[in-house]
Amino acid sequence: MFGDRDIKSFNVTFIDPAADDDIGVWVAPQYVTIKSAYVTMPNDLAAGTANLFDVALYNGGTAGTALTAVAGTIGGTVGWTGLTPVAFTISNGVLTAGQLLKVRYDETGTGTIAGATLTVNYVNGQGAA
Repeated sequence: MFGDRDIKSFNVTFIDPAADDDIGVWVAPQYVTIKSAYVTMPNDLAAGTANLFDVALYNGGTAGTALTAVAGTIGGTVGWTGLTPVAFTISNGVLTAGQLLKVRYDETGTGTIAGATLTVNYVNGQGAA
């Protein structure tokens, strides 16, 4: 009855993979709905067009090779403020058992990220909006 209020969370810290990359971060244990997600950087990264990165969330399917958008891109030329969570806009947050949640990391320039933490809040089942 109140399943949409039983929100679970997990955090994953990832570092600069030195190139654009899709990083597998979590396999859904059952049918879940991602309610919200955000990335927090430990340090500032100034706005600009030389050294930057952005991230997006994708459902990789059970084989990990699919690219179905879960959430749009955050970051990029606007930069990052250290210790300030930047929220994703979730567009398709449903994952079924065994599907892989992926972070797509896209960088321009070099040395842009010392580490970042992805936080995902989800409910088991479809959940209410």
